Amino acid sequence: MTLFYGIQLLLLITALIDVIVRDQSQVRYLPKWAWILLVILLPVAGAIIWFVVGHDWQAGPRNHGRYLEPNRREDRFATLGDARAAHGSQRVSSTEQELAALEDEIRFYDAQARLKRAKEAAGEAEPTSGS
Repeated sequence: MTLFYGIQLLLLITALIDVIVRDQSQVRYLPKWAWILLVILLPVAGAIIWFVVGHDWQAGPRNHGRYLEPNRREDRFATLGDARAAHGSQRVSSTEQELAALEDEIRFYDAQARLKRAKEAAGEAEPTSGS
């Protein structure tokens, strides 16, 4: 019996969240506030009616009939070339270029640390406070 109540609660919460996060243009037949009341007052029946009747399952501009994707900045450009053309003189790099830059940075700081240790060993620099 507890499983039955758990399923009812999960259905109620899922339907309620779905109604609340939907834009008014994605809600059919009743105003959004009416769907919220229906789902709260008739938890199981209201949730089922919402998903069958009230929920707009049509594909929108960013909703491909599956889920609503986040509106990310990267999605504005179809290819890396389009992004480079749009950004003009700003730097747009590939993953490989980013990794190469990070590896160069790691090598630089490793060399700086070796140089500092060598100077400390030779007595040319002030020792660190931890030494």
